[in-house]
Amino acid sequence: MKLKINDGFKENFLSFLSSLEKEKTGYYYPATQGLTPAGSKLTLGFSCFALKCMYILDAWDDLSTQKKTEWINLINSFQDNQIDNLPKNSFIDKDYYSIIKKFDINTEAKRQAKKILNRNYKKKNVEIDEFIRAETKQAISSLHQAGFTNNLHYESDIIKTDSVTSYLNSLDWTKPWNSGAQFSGLCVFLETQDFRSSNYLKNKNELSTFSEELLSLETGCYFKGSTPSDSEIINGTMKILTGLDWLNIKVHLPDKLIDTCLRIAPSNKGCDLVDIVYILYICSKQTNYRKKEILSYLDGLLESISKHYFVREGGFSYYLNQSQIFYYGLRITKGEPVPDIHGSMLLLWALSMVNEMKENQDIKLRIIKP
Repeated sequence: MKLKINDGFKENFLSFLSSLEKEKTGYYYPATQGLTPAGSKLTLGFSCFALKCMYILDAWDDLSTQKKTEWINLINSFQDNQIDNLPKNSFIDKDYYSIIKKFDINTEAKRQAKKILNRNYKKKNVEIDEFIRAETKQAISSLHQAGFTNNLHYESDIIKTDSVTSYLNSLDWTKPWNSGAQFSGLCVFLETQDFRSSNYLKNKNELSTFSEELLSLETGCYFKGSTPSDSEIINGTMKILTGLDWLNIKVHLPDKLIDTCLRIAPSNKGCDLVDIVYILYICSKQTNYRKKEILSYLDGLLESISKHYFVREGGFSYYLNQSQIFYYGLRITKGEPVPDIHGSMLLLWALSMVNEMKENQDIKLRIIKP
């Protein structure tokens, strides 16, 4: 099936979003079927995904002032649920936090197995801290994308204590996907919350210098140690580039990165597809290197993205014929063959970048800054 990105596509996608909408403005389900109790309760992340979809489709400005205000107020309301051991003014979905804190014997068994095997083991409190930090970054970036800000100043414990480099050195950069996400979060917090701080330039320079130390001259990617798997290296590098983009720092080796991407056949997961498109998009803004080959490669990616599309419903699934199952450690759906809000947001974002690179004039799509 050849996916046509036009006004008809936009109308169908908006209809899909409506099918997920709850009674109140800004409240959305993660999928139309197969929800778990957690999937039915959570709000913050799915609200941010829907807002980003509306922005990409150039439909956000079509909302009434009242509806936009209600939506923004909803997202900002999650700063009111403060917990002592988390950074001040974090965005906390209380339903998410109460569920993730519960003891789960299966999860803890896996955690202990990783500890014994010394494989990506993390204490539960460290993992939860990272999840909350990620949700906070998601909320702040979504608000800024829509032209608003968070009501309360978020105080990143890492930036506040002036421990940027030491924190980054504590992460496992042989697995850059997760570590890159933490790097990106710090960039967003610095640029949106602490740009007036006396330590702003110092912290920005530390982030910039650290990214240079991760740089692989062979691949143009960012990691330490031996070259990771294709999925790990692409997703990790994408996270670093999103952070550098917030700081207005250019890609260090765009030509090498393009070479690396063009040799990789991405998997059929939503994040893998959008991440490789993002890298090619950002690099192509700096260079015309292998432009024709990039456009040809994008045609293949479009075919892969099309396989995730549900024509009747108007949305995309994160996996092939299967909705996204997890959200930051919680099972949110049973993985039925239906589109979901996470996969739909990611692949819509991918299409917006492909649209611009291929100079498609059939529809106006805007590109988000994650």
